[in-house]
Amino acid sequence: MRNFLQGLLTKDPRQRLSWPDLLHHPFIAGRVIILTESAGPDLGTPFTSRLPPELQVLKDQQAHRLAPKGNRSHILRQAYKHMAEEAKQKKHQNTGPALEQEDRTSKVASGTASLPRLKATPQEPSLLTGVLGSEMKSSWAEWRAGEAPPAPCRENWITQDCEQAFPELRPEVVGQQSLDAVDLENEEPGNDDAEWRHLLETTEPVPVQLKAPLALLCNPDFCQRIQSQLHEAGGQILKGVLEGASHILPVLRVLSSLLSSCGGDSVSLYSFCRGAGLPRLLLSLLRHSQESSSIQQQRWYGTFLRDLMAVIQAYFACTFNLERSQTGDSLQVFQEAANLFLELLGKLLAQPDDSEQTLRRDSLMCFTVLCEAMDGNSWTISRAFYSSLMTTQRAVLDGLLHGLTVPQLPFHSPPGAPEVSQPLREQSEDLPGALSSALAALCTAPVGLPGCWEAKEQISRHLANQLTEDSNQLRSSLISGLQDPILCLHLLKVLYSCCHVSEPLCRLLGQEPLALESLWKLVQGKVKVVDWEESAEVTLYLLSLLVLHLQDLPSGMEKLGSEVATVFTHSHVVSLVSAAACLLGQLGQQGVTFDLQPVEWIAAATHALSAPAEVRLTPPGGCGFYDGLLMLLLQLLTQQGKGNPVRVVASSEMWTVLWHRFSMVLRLPEGASVQEEELSPSSPQSLEPDWTLISPQGMAALLSLAMATFTQEPQLCLSHLSQRGSILMSTLKHLLSPSFLHHLTQAPQGPEFLPVVVLSVCQLLCFPFALDVDADLLEGVLADLTDSEVTAHLLQVCRHHLPLTQAELPISLLTRLALSEPPSLNQFVSTVAACPTTTISFLSAALLGDQPLLTSDLLSLLAHTARVLSPSHLSFIQELLAGPDESYRPLRSLLGHPENSVRARTYGLLGHLLQHSGALRGALQSQLGLLNLLLLGLGDKDPAVRRGASFAVGNAAYQAGPLGPALAAAVPGMTQLLGDPQAGIRRNAASALGNLGPEGLGDELLRCQVPQRLLEVACGDPQPNVKEAALVALRSLQQEPCIHQVLVSLGASEKLALLSLGNQLLPRSSPRPASTKHCRKLIHLLRPTHNT
Repeated sequence: MRNFLQGLLTKDPRQRLSWPDLLHHPFIAGRVIILTESAGPDLGTPFTSRLPPELQVLKDQQAHRLAPKGNRSHILRQAYKHMAEEAKQKKHQNTGPALEQEDRTSKVASGTASLPRLKATPQEPSLLTGVLGSEMKSSWAEWRAGEAPPAPCRENWITQDCEQAFPELRPEVVGQQSLDAVDLENEEPGNDDAEWRHLLETTEPVPVQLKAPLALLCNPDFCQRIQSQLHEAGGQILKGVLEGASHILPVLRVLSSLLSSCGGDSVSLYSFCRGAGLPRLLLSLLRHSQESSSIQQQRWYGTFLRDLMAVIQAYFACTFNLERSQTGDSLQVFQEAANLFLELLGKLLAQPDDSEQTLRRDSLMCFTVLCEAMDGNSWTISRAFYSSLMTTQRAVLDGLLHGLTVPQLPFHSPPGAPEVSQPLREQSEDLPGALSSALAALCTAPVGLPGCWEAKEQISRHLANQLTEDSNQLRSSLISGLQDPILCLHLLKVLYSCCHVSEPLCRLLGQEPLALESLWKLVQGKVKVVDWEESAEVTLYLLSLLVLHLQDLPSGMEKLGSEVATVFTHSHVVSLVSAAACLLGQLGQQGVTFDLQPVEWIAAATHALSAPAEVRLTPPGGCGFYDGLLMLLLQLLTQQGKGNPVRVVASSEMWTVLWHRFSMVLRLPEGASVQEEELSPSSPQSLEPDWTLISPQGMAALLSLAMATFTQEPQLCLSHLSQRGSILMSTLKHLLSPSFLHHLTQAPQGPEFLPVVVLSVCQLLCFPFALDVDADLLEGVLADLTDSEVTAHLLQVCRHHLPLTQAELPISLLTRLALSEPPSLNQFVSTVAACPTTTISFLSAALLGDQPLLTSDLLSLLAHTARVLSPSHLSFIQELLAGPDESYRPLRSLLGHPENSVRARTYGLLGHLLQHSGALRGALQSQLGLLNLLLLGLGDKDPAVRRGASFAVGNAAYQAGPLGPALAAAVPGMTQLLGDPQAGIRRNAASALGNLGPEGLGDELLRCQVPQRLLEVACGDPQPNVKEAALVALRSLQQEPCIHQVLVSLGASEKLALLSLGNQLLPRSSPRPASTKHCRKLIHLLRPTHNT
């Protein structure tokens, strides 16, 4: 629709989409009903009205004035005029006719008749005019009705027209050399070529794809005419006939404009090229013209080759040659054409240095475009192309390297030819520039297109080996060319690409005074080059690469810091600021100091982050565009003796711009909730980050920058994390999502920096838990993390991406979230259930590893799960403790762990599981030695272990069933724990002894004097909750007759009555202890009447 409206609203009426061609536009094709009733001659059409008679007369006069005057080409007309003038001069010198010249002229005049033609029609001279005229007529029928009548004979029409126009011209006095001497380059076009000139204007590229070029593409007659013209005129050119050159030049120029203007419609454009025989006819014509020395002597040869190479170059630049826009077999045709062109280029470059320099220049420019097209293709296509330059097409690479080593040669003029005009001589001087540009295109790795990097690195490595040879003149040629205004930029790119893959070359350049001096002058702006900004950018990156690879700084490099700092703070070109920051960061790591005030570098960084980024070159070491800037900011922020710039940065505009830019680089989904992301890492839904702007290494630097800032300004961290929907919080949560982590693992150096990124994010998210935070604020942070399913993402990160040695911090954060928010705990359990095999495998490895803190956190998480959730969700915990062979080796290992915290939390986990798990009770009974390990904790030296063990044994004794008799061994240890210094342990011991009473262990309890000890605790323990536990235990135990009698004999009722009386004497304002109720009930149970 947008293309349709642009066509209707075009200002130029010649390019405007009008009736009836708009009916064929894809937007409305087949959707408009056309009324076919015939209208009166004066009614016009439904959309137009008839012109008044006076305007119609003016229109006819204008059409007549602009119409082509006959079928003569203006170029041929000028040629014959030139020949006629020569004939007049020779009449005064020669008295008789020259028969030999007459014979040769006759051959020239009739040369067209013997050429083969594919499809010649009498209407051909007016065909293209009719195609364009169809855009102004109502139907194709009207167009065909307006065609010119067929000419009676086409064979000799050029000669006949010229003889009528110039009576002095006769075949007997005109020589072939006069035709050959015509210079097509300097001839001015006239009205005779209006047909092709109109086509050329119509097909010129414009910002909006308009109707005229598309109409030509879809016209089979036009396609056939192009093919016919190429065949016929090409055959004439190969015979050295001027008429062929005059016919083919307009066709070539129309083709060049057409291929350039219709690049958006790949299907139609490729179909047209196939129908017109492109590129086969073009390359065939180029090959045959190179093989013919007679053609190369013609004056028009240079103009012809220039236009021919322009069409080939435009063809290689078409989008249908790219894999993403391929049409049919376009990629196969493109590869075949590229190979054929490489063969021709190799032969051309292998010729002597003083031959065909203009053709070399144009061919190298075409080769540069071909390399750009290859860079945008798939890995297989680009690799095959660049690899062939090292094998089958090695002549091209050798020719490029040889061309840079030879001195500048003057323009070659063939023997006997007139002197070359100054413009052509100036064009020949562009040959070294074309050579260096082609070599740069061959070596330079394209930004964001890694498919061809490996193949290009092979070429760069080969070139680097050539540059490191002492006997090779190539290095000196490249270094001396660094001060050339035109060659400088291309040679810098070549050196940069070679230094990327060769440390020996870096060392050689570091020892080349001329090279270093040239590079420093470029940075300082003392070398006049065509594009100083881009040249300075490549120079800064090249110097950064040298500093990165060299252990010692090159001599004089430390003095360059102030110059680079000036570029960083004063340049308005973002790419130049980024390159300067990259070099300053490298110099800073080497100890080079430079004076930068916070106000200056904060302003420079703000500008670099807020302005659009133009990435023209991949920074050193595979870094992203902003990596060097982030590393420099980290250095400036953490350097000593510079005051406290953190507060200035935190309150500046740069801090906000930084996170906005980072979120754009990450391509965070706008308005999309993180919960909508698929938890499976194999099916990412978010867009891939722009790794050309920031690499995984740069991401790690940014998070380190945030850590350094928040460490000194923690309240700033809270203000960002507590603000729901803030860019910082959204970014941190996105960095833990499965989709982003999947992209990160696929990025260059991504697996290496993934743990750093994850751990940095976890550290930032832990800030609210490490500070004294308001409860409402902390609740908001927890709710935000829970809604984003951070708990599930943390478990997936540990399960799929992190080594076990680095999982401690994420598991600690996960445990904190699960213990604080029930929904987070549910997310943890759901994630385990979604992928039980891999999750249980990871948890088992973590539990049995040699990281006590990790094991303790996991045990706390599992214990909380067992305490809060229903038994249906606890099967995976039972499977974890039992192990794959159900021998309970993991549980045995945990119960015997050397760390007290691990043993204590293992007993606590068992205590919660034994409340519900009958299988675990059965394992304690059936697994040899497992119960002994459980009871062993009752006598542990660590109070936390004793507390957990007493809790576990007490829950095991509750409704123990078949396990009850085996728990008799726990009675002595439990009785001893009634005197433990820890109140919690005494309480657990009292409760456990109470649970053992109904299991038929009365004799063992009496043997250990449990009733006496419990009575003493109930009456004398200072802790109310311990008294209460002892009273509850006595109530349970007194149900056994033997124990009841012992309690009566001990005077338990009297002692308990005193205890109850003491509770009643407490002030009324004091709350009554819970043990009072149990005390009265127990006294009631111990009365003789109740016993009776």
